Amino acid sequence: MKKTIIIYFILSNFTCFCQNISFSKVISPYGSVESASFVATGIVKQDNNYILSLIGFDTSSVTHVNNLQSLYFAEVDSNGENFQILNKYVEADTNFYVNSGAFIKTHNGGFCYIGDIDSNYNDKGQHFIMFFDSSMNNILTKIIPHDTIWEAIKQVKETHDHSFIIVGVRYVTDLIGNVLIIKIDSFGNQLWKKTIATGDLSGGWQIEETPDKGFLIEGYRSSSVQNYGWPFILKTDSVGNFMWDHFFGGVQINGSASFAITQDSNYIVALGYAVYTDPNGQYSLARLNVIKYTPDGTQIWNKMYDTIRLNYNVNKIQVLPNNDFIVMGSNGKMNELDSYFHFETFLMKFNSNGDSLWRKSYFYSAQNVDENYLYDNILNPDGSITACGFVDGDTIVPFQKIWIMKTDSNGNSPACDYAGVDEIYYTINKGEVRVYPNPATMQTTIAFPQLKEEGDIQLYNMLGQIVYKEKLVKGSSQTKLSIQHLKAGLYKVIVREKGIIKGEVSLVKE
Repeated sequence: MKKTIIIYFILSNFTCFCQNISFSKVISPYGSVESASFVATGIVKQDNNYILSLIGFDTSSVTHVNNLQSLYFAEVDSNGENFQILNKYVEADTNFYVNSGAFIKTHNGGFCYIGDIDSNYNDKGQHFIMFFDSSMNNILTKIIPHDTIWEAIKQVKETHDHSFIIVGVRYVTDLIGNVLIIKIDSFGNQLWKKTIATGDLSGGWQIEETPDKGFLIEGYRSSSVQNYGWPFILKTDSVGNFMWDHFFGGVQINGSASFAITQDSNYIVALGYAVYTDPNGQYSLARLNVIKYTPDGTQIWNKMYDTIRLNYNVNKIQVLPNNDFIVMGSNGKMNELDSYFHFETFLMKFNSNGDSLWRKSYFYSAQNVDENYLYDNILNPDGSITACGFVDGDTIVPFQKIWIMKTDSNGNSPACDYAGVDEIYYTINKGEVRVYPNPATMQTTIAFPQLKEEGDIQLYNMLGQIVYKEKLVKGSSQTKLSIQHLKAGLYKVIVREKGIIKGEVSLVKE
């Protein structure tokens, strides 16, 4: 029986001719033992080797009969060879849960790792924080109980003062979740803890310290009642106080997002913008949406790329020294007859102006509904990427294997496909139409570029019906809307000038 590992998440016919420095390999720590499924969730560089964080089912201990997830760390060399397990954590009646971005290298050459454990699927669980020296010897482990019905920590980063900032999700009820932020010192002691409410089931997935010593957070907001999902970013000050946020996507279940801070301190955000979600919410059709912001949240540009693809998700962005950047994510790909599909990972490269340079997709197994996911990557000095994840397929034994892949500086790797990409300037938020506060309860303000002619503003509900319309005079640049009469839900705001759409933005009425 399959034992699927649980982790925290959401082309052309031209074949790449890849250089010798690249590779694409799968690894099974216990060989062809059917029950020994493994995935790699994190990767860091140590000297000339790579260290991987792994989640798997242990087969060498009597505790594996409980079918519980164990935590491993392993090392491979720069060619993806000589795999060896460095240490493992196998606890009776205990599951380990982690996310990509939970494993980092610290300023002193050591490592930090975070995650969650529970003793059974009904327990609300505990956080764990581990510190290691440069040889991956565990020097400290802290266990922190949850103080609500459920919490999970997703990503950790070291701050300028050598403390650590952690982001995650904190459930208040079964239907309400908030962004969780925790700052700890180098001994794992909590310095402060904050939550930020963004509505519905929300949580934080990525965090980064900004040049002003504040924090930028990426998260996701979803509602099983209204069947939508929005990625977002929010900015806080140095002690976690909310400053501003931006929500992304259309009135659908949009794909996951990621962000990066550029060399000139601006922000790049990328997501899968859904144009359609099937009624059961199982699959969505989406394109890649990339947006650039100034440090104060002002939009610089907003573009859409690529063809419409199945379940488009973004999970990491790497910025190069010249401010070019590489987006990594995943999508489903149909075969030539559209009779079945598999899931694959992609890399797309852009220059600092958002002009697309190339797109490469990668997969190890392409049978029906096989999964080829790369969760984490590191940027090498020559501009190449080394990434890790897993391959899952019915014809693979065991059915989940570790996948590690290295590209050359042009994104080429064995078994990759190449496709050129053209960008399209997108109308959503064009001219930086803003809504604040958003979500709102009683009143909200719509701000837009100053109108040169008369115009109007329209509100549409999720059924596409106009629920409000107001004329806008020449020279106006904002208007206040009373929304207390509207039902709670998601609305589209459209600003027009002489009948021409100048911008669109989404509004949540609580």
